[in-house]
Amino acid sequence: MQKFTCFVKEEEGQYASLCIELDIASCGNTKKDAIEGLRNAIEEYIGFMVSEGREDGIYRPVPMNELKDFLFPENNTFEQLLEAISLEFEYA
Repeated sequence: MQKFTCFVKEEEGQYASLCIELDIASCGNTKKDAIEGLRNAIEEYIGFMVSEGREDGIYRPVPMNELKDFLFPENNTFEQLLEAISLEFEYA
């Protein structure tokens, strides 16, 4: 079972989600939609990498400058709510 660290935040009327270990993101009109979209994107990505025999290349962390921009956008003039979640996946 693999666990991935994911962040979800609200921005400009929608929710953005990001998996920091895999540099995969999604968005949705609700927090649930953003998390479900991220879960689906992670499953598709892992499935593709495994089917290609590229398990060693699955991890590709978000570059630090992009993570900083996600967490602390420069043009943000209001307090932002950020939630960290753990998503679990099983793959062979």
